[in-house]
Amino acid sequence: MLFTFFKLTSPLAGVVAILAVALFTRILRGYKHRSPPGPSGWPIVGNLFDLPPSTNEPWKVYQAWSVKYGSDVIHMKVLATRIIVINLVKAASDLLTQKSAIYADRPRMPMLQEAIGLGWHFGFMPYGDGWRQHRRLFAQHTGTFTIAKQLKWTNILLENLLSSPHNFIEHIQHFATGSSLEATFGIQVNPSGTPDPFIEAAKQVVQSMVEAGIFGSYLVDYLPFLKHVERLKGQVKEWSIASNVAAHVPWDAMTKAVQLGDFSPSAASELFESDNLDQTIARQTLASMFASGSAATASTITIFLLAMRCKKLRKSRSTVVGDRLPELSDEVNLPYITALIREIGRWNPVVPLAFPHMLSTDDEYDGHHLKAGTIVVPNSWAILHDPEVYSEPESFNPSRFLTRHGLLNPLVNDPEAVWGYGRRACPGRRIAASELFLTISGILKVFKITPAVNNESEVIQPKCEFGSGLLRYPKPFKCSIEPRSKEVVELIQLF
Repeated sequence: MLFTFFKLTSPLAGVVAILAVALFTRILRGYKHRSPPGPSGWPIVGNLFDLPPSTNEPWKVYQAWSVKYGSDVIHMKVLATRIIVINLVKAASDLLTQKSAIYADRPRMPMLQEAIGLGWHFGFMPYGDGWRQHRRLFAQHTGTFTIAKQLKWTNILLENLLSSPHNFIEHIQHFATGSSLEATFGIQVNPSGTPDPFIEAAKQVVQSMVEAGIFGSYLVDYLPFLKHVERLKGQVKEWSIASNVAAHVPWDAMTKAVQLGDFSPSAASELFESDNLDQTIARQTLASMFASGSAATASTITIFLLAMRCKKLRKSRSTVVGDRLPELSDEVNLPYITALIREIGRWNPVVPLAFPHMLSTDDEYDGHHLKAGTIVVPNSWAILHDPEVYSEPESFNPSRFLTRHGLLNPLVNDPEAVWGYGRRACPGRRIAASELFLTISGILKVFKITPAVNNESEVIQPKCEFGSGLLRYPKPFKCSIEPRSKEVVELIQLF
């Protein structure tokens, strides 16, 4: 025993023994409460200078750290803020899904929520009764995103691509914003190619999320008092104005239309005419629905066109549905389209670093102590590029989700991380999935997408390049979009 070792023959020896026991106990307690591994950091500032910039694909840096430190969960401390990054699907499931109740909170993000003014977006709200009210309202009114409206807007996009294919980026933004705005507020946007205040506001809101949506992109996230300085910056003022437009103007326009009796049915009109309406909750919920829907849809369809341009996909009978455009009922018979959509999300997830969660109580994981208040960042990119789950993860290969007979392979994981985690998973997944199926199958039915050619008829060598930020958008690119035949053009005109 430790006391025997010191042979308590004097008071001094006794004191030494007591101190030794205290030190040993402290060491054991420290071992028990150690944090997950990560870069060591500096005094006071911690890992402030280790953080990869949000403009430099930080998800790849964090993925490499997991290999370096031998852990699927990486720990950092910046000033007084503790952060863990989850890089593998098992940890994401164990913590964010199995223990979703204590990982469902959101951290305070002064730049995004306060300086820019996106605190009204329930995706960024703290976990609690207010958030539950917004999410419940969202779920109750997704029915206004009808299949008929989705088919209508798919046809509008196909018509625009046919008339001016070189403006495909503009047409995709018009489609994404217009379809979302009509379903939520009953408002019609101007034709593609003409200025529209709602489309411009949506683009500005999305850009602010791209720039400020990754926690710590701005120092103000660690030092909240700096928000007063950020508000003085010209770009932040523009984002704040756009945020205010998205949060108020569509609701006000709908309200006026309903009062005049001249409105299109929508989620907003349903809510406005209901009893016991909390207008603030209703307005904020629908503004969130409008802003989020347009962002994810525009990015995913653009990534699809980029993949078609850059990658040689197999020739398949993937859109054989007869002399008509695909409908949602065709999905079960077109497994390659489903596999293609899954691979688009896995290959380049729209949100590579998912919205940050926050741990509400102390927790333990894999022998490590996680403190309450720790910010938890799911690295969806790393999870979806794990070679143990998806072989050759950098390759774009929709066939990975299919059997050799061309059916969906139940043994290959559906890339669920695309949709978020636990109680914070995307509530509009069903809407987004059906919209993507109709749009992508429709484009493939009507058009051939190939690399563009220059004035000398030489093929412009494709490059798959992306911007960096919360939302991962392809950098501007060119491609050739041509109808497959005169017959398929008539399908659009007959719709």
